[in-house]
Amino acid sequence: MLLHVIGIVTFLVIPAIVAVGVLRCVVLEYRRDRIPILLYHRLISKAAVERGEVPDDEMIWVCYDTEFAKQMAYLQREGYTTLDFDDYVQIRSGQMPMPPRPVLVTFDDGYLSNYTMGFPILKKFGQKVTVFVAPEPDDHTSRQIEGIDGFVTPEQLREMSENRVSIQSHTLTHRILTELDDDTVRYELEESRRRLTQSTDRPVNHIAIPRAGYSRRIKRLVKEAGYLTACCNNKGSTNGRSEPLALPRIVVERDMSVEDFARLLTPRTSAAIRIVGNTKRIPEHIGGARFARRVRDVLYIKPLRPVFRTSNLKKLMALLGVLYLAAAVWFTWSLISG
Repeated sequence: MLLHVIGIVTFLVIPAIVAVGVLRCVVLEYRRDRIPILLYHRLISKAAVERGEVPDDEMIWVCYDTEFAKQMAYLQREGYTTLDFDDYVQIRSGQMPMPPRPVLVTFDDGYLSNYTMGFPILKKFGQKVTVFVAPEPDDHTSRQIEGIDGFVTPEQLREMSENRVSIQSHTLTHRILTELDDDTVRYELEESRRRLTQSTDRPVNHIAIPRAGYSRRIKRLVKEAGYLTACCNNKGSTNGRSEPLALPRIVVERDMSVEDFARLLTPRTSAAIRIVGNTKRIPEHIGGARFARRVRDVLYIKPLRPVFRTSNLKKLMALLGVLYLAAAVWFTWSLISG
């Protein structure tokens, strides 16, 4: 009897819950008012890699400069309209009509390569972009790019902000906000805004929460600080029902061809990304952002890294889904026939 109950929960109840979640992801991505927000971090010179001048062993958070140029050319060629978050707020509030094929291009952290490699490409194709900057990155963030990249200067921020680049907040130090007390979080939110406004002489009303440090408490503090939108760790594209202070994004992973990039912008691929993203966030839901990072550090060892790229993870999940479905069919048949 106990085995039957376990089997019913495992092969009937859980699949029904999962099916509802999957259906919800699909419905959200096929809404006509969807607007994808693309997420990049660092750029790396493909030529320098081929010459052996820079290491090239990062998992996800890097994009070749040559591929980024091709992707921005694709947006221009295919008639996409790049927006900033002020545009986004106006569209959602009905103050601005939905343009043809809208998309937002964003960078997190404020790396020097955004300026040295990304900025010339963006100017060439006339694209709007948002760079979420942490003005005083902590030691953990700095060590990750030591000898590989750097961070933009206030002078470079001002130059970019005068050329269709929206400079917005990524907190002050890039720390995990959920691990800080309320007063420290408020300082992170308010001081980053003050410094970035001082650097660019432009308003800072939008924020991206770093390192999965998002929660209901952080959302409340972000709202109290007066931010109009916040990007968090959710995956997928936005729509008219998206919470402005919990906007999802789509990570542009390394080694993407133009064909991969084109598929990334479609509802079908966005739905799969949303599903995979929800799966990846299970450790975060269980033990918080720091626990999730420890899990990633264990799983993302070099031999396993290719498995966790979204394209490969989708295939793995599809295979496991087929095996799970076969087991569910077998259990249901044995339950009926027995």
